[in-house]
Amino acid sequence: MEAQQSVYEITKAIPIPQPIKRHNYPYEQLQVGESFWVTGVTMQALCNANRRQSKRLDRKFVCRKEKDGVRIWRTE
Repeated sequence: MEAQQSVYEITKAIPIPQPIKRHNYPYEQLQVGESFWVTGVTMQALCNANRRQSKRLDRKFVCRKEKDGVRIWRTE
């Protein structure tokens, strides 16, 4: 049986790209009932950030679209 030739090119010395820098939103500073407003970011990206921070900090956050941006509140 013949060995199949690979369709992938194997290379060396290709540097790994730097990770994408995440925004430093003030999740840790928020008290219950406080909020902050963000522009230039999609609602989905902020909902994902809320989910990550909720797990990391054991707190609850909610985001709502407002005018030209999104507002994030700490609820618990």
